[in-house]
Amino acid sequence: MLKKRNFFILLGVLTVLVGCEQSETPAEVPEEVQTVSLDSSQIGVEEQETTIETESSLGVSENETVSEDELPEQEEEPEIPIVSTYTIVYTGDVCLQSGVTNTYRSSGVNGVIGEKLLKELTGADYTVINNEFCFSTGGAPEDKQYTFRADPADVSLLKEMGVDLVSLANNHALDYGTVALSDTFVTLDDAEIAYMGAGETEERAAEMITVDVNGYKIGYMAASRVYPTVEWNVLNRQPGMLPAYDPAYLAQVVEEKAKECDYLMIYLHWGIERAEHPESYERSLAQLLIDSGADAIIGSHPHVMQGVEYYQGRPIFYSLGNFVFNKTISRTAFIRATIDMEAAEAAGADDLSDYVTWQMIPCSASGYCTEELSSPGDMEAFYNYMRSISYDVDYDIETGEIQSLNAEVTIEDENAVE
Repeated sequence: MLKKRNFFILLGVLTVLVGCEQSETPAEVPEEVQTVSLDSSQIGVEEQETTIETESSLGVSENETVSEDELPEQEEEPEIPIVSTYTIVYTGDVCLQSGVTNTYRSSGVNGVIGEKLLKELTGADYTVINNEFCFSTGGAPEDKQYTFRADPADVSLLKEMGVDLVSLANNHALDYGTVALSDTFVTLDDAEIAYMGAGETEERAAEMITVDVNGYKIGYMAASRVYPTVEWNVLNRQPGMLPAYDPAYLAQVVEEKAKECDYLMIYLHWGIERAEHPESYERSLAQLLIDSGADAIIGSHPHVMQGVEYYQGRPIFYSLGNFVFNKTISRTAFIRATIDMEAAEAAGADDLSDYVTWQMIPCSASGYCTEELSSPGDMEAFYNYMRSISYDVDYDIETGEIQSLNAEVTIEDENAVE
C-alpha cells in the first residue's frame, strides 16, 4: 500500500512539472508547489476546482485555486415591469359597520362583494376607496349623531377586496378621537394598505401617494370639507385631516404636488348629504384645483350618486355614493380609469390626461352585498339617470365609457347667463 501511495504522489508531481514545461508561456512555479507532498485524500480534488486567472475576481494570485462554492454570485438587476395599459378603480363610501362585518364573518368576502364585482376590484392595478370609519377598539365616541368604527381584524375585508389605498379625509375617521385615528394608521400600515388625507402631522396629511408606472408618476391626494369641529383640521390639532375649507390653501398644496407627478387625482369629501346636485362652491373648488394642476376630482359624502362634469378636459365626479355601507343601496357605481401607457410613451407625452379613458360601472346592494347591475334595463335606467344629473356628459351603455360633449361652462359664465 505504501509503495502504491508513493507511486501516485510521484505521478502527481511529475504531472505538474510536465504541464509547466509544455505551457506556451510558462509561469514561474512557486516554491511551495515544487516541494508539495500530496495526501491520498487529495487525489482527484483538482477535478472539482476552478483555476482563477485574474487577481481581481477574489483577490487571489494567478495559480491559486478556489472552490466553486466560494465564487461570488452574480447579482441580477431586478426587471422593471413594462405595462401597456394601467387601470385605476375608485369606489365611493365604504363603512364596515356591524351589519357589513357580521355578513363578512358569516359568509366571507363574497357575502359583501359579488363575484363579478370582486374580480373587477382585485383585477385593477390600483383600487381606491373612501374609508368612512376608523379601525380601533379604543378611544371615546365624539359628540355626534353617528359614530363608526371597526375592529382592526376586519381590515382583512379590505385586503380581500383588493384595496390598495384609502382616503381618511372624511367626517368619520375621527369618530373616536385621535387615539382611534392613530390606531387606524397602524392597522393600515400593518396591512400594507396606503392612506391619504390624514396624518400625525400636516406634512403627512398633505402627502401625495405616488405609484411609478413605466417611468411616469401617478399621484393621489385627499382632503375634506366636511367635519364637525375645527379640531379635526390637522392645522389645528394633530393627528388630523387635510382641510378643503380654504380653497387658496388647498390649491397651493395641489400646485406644489402637481409639479412632482405626471397625473394627479384628488379625492374630496364635500357637499350635502342626499343632495342630487353639487353645491356651487364644489364646482368652483374643482375648477380651481384643476387650474392648479389636478387631473381628476373624485367626490364623496352625499351618500348618493351625483353627476359628472368635464373642465379643461379633466373629469369631476361629484359623488360616487355609498359603495359598501347599508343593507340596501339602490344606486351606486365604481369608476375605472384606463391609462394607455404604450401610446403615451410612443408619443413622448409629458401629460397623461390625453391618454386616460374613464368608465362608470353601475352597481347596487341588497343584504349588505354590493354587486354589478346585470339587467340591460336596469343599466339603461342607471345611465339615463346619470345623464339627467350630469353636465354635458354622455355614457356608453355597453361599456360605461364617459364622454365629454365639450360644452365646458365655468361657474362665472353660468352666473353671468343667469
